[in-house]
Amino acid sequence: MALQIEFSCPSTRPDQSPSKMAELQEKLDQLAQNLFGSRNKKLLAPEFVDGGPNVRFTVDGTGAYAELSLSAAGYWPTAIYELAHEIIHLLDPRPIPPVGKGASRFEEGLAVNFSLAVSQAIGDYSAMSEHLKDKKYKKYANAHQLLSRLGGDLYIRAREIRQQAGHFSDATAQNFISVSPKLHEHIAHKLAESFYEGKQK
Repeated sequence: MALQIEFSCPSTRPDQSPSKMAELQEKLDQLAQNLFGSRNKKLLAPEFVDGGPNVRFTVDGTGAYAELSLSAAGYWPTAIYELAHEIIHLLDPRPIPPVGKGASRFEEGLAVNFSLAVSQAIGDYSAMSEHLKDKKYKKYANAHQLLSRLGGDLYIRAREIRQQAGHFSDATAQNFISVSPKLHEHIAHKLAESFYEGKQK
């Protein structure tokens, strides 16, 4: 799906452009909420850290923010891609295992899809789509491929699924089949599985 988002990258690095990063996050957040429904926690400014990208919670648990990689700190296409991905998780952030349930394959696939669509609109789609061919990103590519099996307008179906389940990653196989009746039951169960199954992080 082609997304409509207006953003121009400045000549300064992302980590030297807090106001432009704030503008980017606001636009991505608004777009995600328009497509999939409202966010349920306060959204804070992203940070660039060793070990990113991740979602991080405030100490009191009322807010959350994206931790972006050091690669994103110096390169706008990577910053755009990573922030778009994390914005999907930030609609309904939850800790990853072993602390919490984390994301399902469906939620991760949707985050990949959204970040690629945003990259196509304002970033560097070719570079970001190429990185999914890297073996270390295979699990993300697989989740994205599973998501595509829903067919139709994926974003409309994703919104319906979130409305039914309350959270992207609480969706069951039956939720997926209800919005995509031709979906094979095996694929529906795979979409509902934890993204972290068999993965240590």
